[in-house]
Amino acid sequence: MRQLTEPAHPPGPESPDEPARRREFVQTLARARRLGHQVEGVEAIYAIDDEEDAFRLMLEIAQAVGWERQGWKIAATNPALQQKLRTQGPVCGATFRRFHLRAPAVLRRDELLDPVIECEFFFTLGASLPPRGAAYAEDEVARAIAAVHAGIEVAECRYPRKALPAAWYVYADGFASGRYIQGPELSDWRVSLDQGIDVTLRRNGQRLGQGSSHDVMGHPIRSVHWLVNRLRVAQVPLRAGDVVSSGSCNILAAARAGDRYTAEFGGVGTVVLDVV
Repeated sequence: MRQLTEPAHPPGPESPDEPARRREFVQTLARARRLGHQVEGVEAIYAIDDEEDAFRLMLEIAQAVGWERQGWKIAATNPALQQKLRTQGPVCGATFRRFHLRAPAVLRRDELLDPVIECEFFFTLGASLPPRGAAYAEDEVARAIAAVHAGIEVAECRYPRKALPAAWYVYADGFASGRYIQGPELSDWRVSLDQGIDVTLRRNGQRLGQGSSHDVMGHPIRSVHWLVNRLRVAQVPLRAGDVVSSGSCNILAAARAGDRYTAEFGGVGTVVLDVV
């Protein structure tokens, strides 16, 4: 993985105007994602004012990448992760079809950008949820779900971990939207998630972390409900077939080459990922 350093713009009358700076920032992040590179110095290109600006930039960058979108990821779904990720609440990012895989899966470590393994639930929509004036109720969202699978997200960031910019720049990058490994389906997802599912992540058989479906906003459907209404306000439709990654069950682990990662979902099954 090569790392690019974007030059800072000198102050003064020759500096690009605000729209030009924004376009350059969008193209810089879109190019980094397409090429599988990391970048530094983005704060000198464009100043992100707030969360809403970061969210809008995320949408612009996802469009500029030009890849087919598969769905959405959610992150920071409990106070501990919000503190770790430097947010005030949940956040989201677009995901792309080319990076959705089925377990067992194999990924090359040298193609990944500071990869972090997370255990999550993948919700596939069976019905579209278009923008509208009134908020969607949680029951409406639940009725639109066609299937739920156990899964692993391999989060990646277009900024090097040693030089992370402010949190809103990470949001603009899709909050580490990476690769998604789909595992077994929950046979009766409403009952299973109401009762709670214990989750264990192992590396080469050794336990790395323990979590639960309850770590995702108390119940993962609540994170999906949050996303639906976040996108509704932004006039962004959710489509039948979209896959929503729920957010982490409080397990984060750096991915290393030569290791096998096994996510065990109690009563559901396992998701296996080899990093080579």
